[in-house]
Amino acid sequence: MQHRPRVLGTILALATSISMQVAHAEENNPLSFDLGDGANLTFYGYVKGTYVKDYDFDLGDTTGGLSGIGLPGGPAVGENERAHLKETRIGLTYTAGDLLMKLEGDFFGPHGLRTRLAYVDYAGIRVGQDWSNFMSLDNLAPTVDFQGPAGVPFARLLQARYTFSPGANWTVSASVEEDVGNDSDPHFTLAARRDFERGMVRLAGLYRDTTIGGTPVDGWGLSLGASYDVWQGGTLAGIYTTGESISDILAFGMSGTALVSGGKAVGVNAVSLYFQQEVTEKLTLAATLGMTDLDTAAGTDTKKLSTLHLSAFYNVTRDLQLGLEYFRGTRKQGNGVSFDADRLTAGVTYTF
Repeated sequence: MQHRPRVLGTILALATSISMQVAHAEENNPLSFDLGDGANLTFYGYVKGTYVKDYDFDLGDTTGGLSGIGLPGGPAVGENERAHLKETRIGLTYTAGDLLMKLEGDFFGPHGLRTRLAYVDYAGIRVGQDWSNFMSLDNLAPTVDFQGPAGVPFARLLQARYTFSPGANWTVSASVEEDVGNDSDPHFTLAARRDFERGMVRLAGLYRDTTIGGTPVDGWGLSLGASYDVWQGGTLAGIYTTGESISDILAFGMSGTALVSGGKAVGVNAVSLYFQQEVTEKLTLAATLGMTDLDTAAGTDTKKLSTLHLSAFYNVTRDLQLGLEYFRGTRKQGNGVSFDADRLTAGVTYTF
C-alpha cells in the first residue's frame, strides 16, 4: 500500500496533462493512415486511470472478486484503496474493401499487455478471437468499473463466424467457438437481430457438449437483448438469459457446481437492466441492475449474485471523460447466508 499515493498522483497528473493537450486536438484522427487503393490503417484506444475504494472486501482491480466474497481464500475483509492504469487499451484496424483485420489489447494480463481481440473478417466470415456471438454487445451497460454487472453473457473466444442480412434491418449470425470451459471442444451459437427506428432486439442461442475437470457438461442457453430510446437522451436496455450449465459464460464466470451438481445440469436465470439519461451535452447518468440466480446450490456454494451500479459520466472535451460510480454487490449462498460489498470507483479516460 505504500505506493498508492504515487500511483494515484500519476493518474491525476495524467488527467491534468491530457486536459491541457486536448484543447489543441484536431478534429481528424492523426492516427489514421490512407495506404492507397482503398486501404486504410488506423490506430485507436484510450488511456484510463482508475481509482477504487472498497469498504467491505478487497475486490481487486475490478469488481470481479464479488463471486468469492465470504469464502476461504476469497477477497480479504476490510477497507482497501488502489489505483491503476490497467484498463488502458490500444488497437489497430486494417481495412481494404471487404477485408477487415483487427488487433486489440489491454493491460489486465498477468505480464502486462494481453490480447483482447484478434481476427480477420472478409465478406461476412470472421475468424479469430472476438466477443462470443452469444453476447448482445449493444445491450451491455455503461459502467465505470471494467467488470460490469452480473447477469450478462460475457466472453471473448476463438471462433469462426458467418454473418449475413436476409432482409432490411435484419442480421443473422452463426458461429463455432472454442468452448469457454474447455478449449479442446467447440460450442455452437445462432443469433438473429432486428433493428427498428428507436431501438433493437436480438435473440441468441448456445449449445455445448464438453467435459470440464472430468465432469461431462451438456448445456444450452437462450439470451434476449433489447434497447429502446424512451425519450430524448433516455435509453432503456436489458438482457435476459436462461439455460442449463452455462454459468461460466456469464459475467463473473462461475464454474464447478454452478454448472453440474449431483450429476445434474444446473439451471440459471440471469438479467441485466439499465437506464441511461443524457442530462446535458456533457453529463450522462446511468443506473444498472444485474442478477444471476442458479436453480440449485448447497452449503457455501453461490446461489445468487446481485449488482447495482450508479454511474455518472462527464465529457470535459470530445476526448476526455471523467467517471464516478457507486457499486453494491451481494453474493448469496445455498445455505441462505449473504455477503455484501460496497465500492466507489473514479475514472479518467482519454480516447485517441
